[in-house]
Amino acid sequence: MPNISAETLDHLKKIKQTLIDKKCENIQFLDLKDVHSYLSIFVLATVKTETQGRSCAKDIDKYMKPLKLAVKRQNLADLPKDATGWILLDYGEICVHIMTDEMRTYYSLDRLWGDATPIVV
Repeated sequence: MPNISAETLDHLKKIKQTLIDKKCENIQFLDLKDVHSYLSIFVLATVKTETQGRSCAKDIDKYMKPLKLAVKRQNLADLPKDATGWILLDYGEICVHIMTDEMRTYYSLDRLWGDATPIVV
């Protein structure tokens, strides 16, 4: 298992539970520290619709925002209303990718970062 702090592991557990509660599929946690110098942890999850993705992102942000870990980015309410199929939440060490099946298949981050170490949460 990768060397992850107890605090970060707690955050990952909360994110995982939120994704499960929102019926996300194919949830993966990847440790990228040994693969790339400026990346840490990717969370990947598949949703059926953009609306489901926004709901997941909203709930994750509700938990993470008070922790003041977010890198400068737009507020979720400020995101474009057109469907892109991919929502990225950047909390510094943890980047959460919520994608529709079409986007997940097209960009294939799982394959792109295939050298990453899976994290069991």
